[in-house]
Amino acid sequence: MHKFVLVVPVFLLAFTLQAQNIQMQRTDKGFWINEDDNRIMFFQRHSNDSIPEFSRSNYFHPVYDLNGNIITEDFPEGHPHHRGIFWAWLHIIVNGKNIADTWHLQNFSQNVEQMGFKTNAEGNGELEYSSFWYTKNRPQIPFMREKNEITIYKRKRNYRQIDFQIELVALEHGLEIGGSADEKGYGGFSIRMNTNENTHFSDSEKQSIEPQNTAIDAGSCVSISNRETKSGVSIISHPLNPGMPAWILRQTGSMQNCAWPGSSPVALPVNQPLTLKYTLIIHKGNPKRVPLERIYKSMQ
Repeated sequence: MHKFVLVVPVFLLAFTLQAQNIQMQRTDKGFWINEDDNRIMFFQRHSNDSIPEFSRSNYFHPVYDLNGNIITEDFPEGHPHHRGIFWAWLHIIVNGKNIADTWHLQNFSQNVEQMGFKTNAEGNGELEYSSFWYTKNRPQIPFMREKNEITIYKRKRNYRQIDFQIELVALEHGLEIGGSADEKGYGGFSIRMNTNENTHFSDSEKQSIEPQNTAIDAGSCVSISNRETKSGVSIISHPLNPGMPAWILRQTGSMQNCAWPGSSPVALPVNQPLTLKYTLIIHKGNPKRVPLERIYKSMQ
């Protein structure tokens, strides 16, 4: 009797740990990222042509909260170019000339290649891939390469962490990228979320902030939560990212954007990779109960 009691819990623990590992499930359009039988998010590897004018790939949608609800939008009314979790810039410039707009998907396409996924020793998922950028009038010769690493962590009690490392490598001399050429300066890492009048925003100090038309100085982290669903996300800009983060936030009907570099384009010299890092925390309940300070300090 004593042996039976001792052996069963060990077996159950081993089974539970194995079953809760982050895993990938292939489809004809991309990959589901799951934990056990629970959806986390879908990676759109191949082009989504639901609206051909805004065909796109290399983004994450749907993304689920910890209650199993979809929190992102794709092809939303009024902004059909918005797409789940994505990163894009309005001005792609070569030798002073605008050649593409990756935000609005104008004269732009990309091809995701060299994909790899593994579950590491801790049971977390590691997705690595390259994405090559093209103009539609030169579809065989890429002008930019992304080399990305996405780490999807197993769920903690009330949150899940997802790390994004985006490496941009210019393949053309004289290449620059920039955000919108206005007082907003939006562009860069973004999430298009389901938001409404019950959506609440707070800054790095966990103080309430109100979305404005232009960028807000909210520190290294912004939390976005819904008072009704008791769930939300926090976006953390890595301390080694270039410049200070500027936040373009919207109460309803638009994306939430950690804007960089703003309205002034920056140069990307050939063979000098630019690395941008962001962490997304999907949380349940009050974001003040999530150890955001500890997570941020672990990045330094």
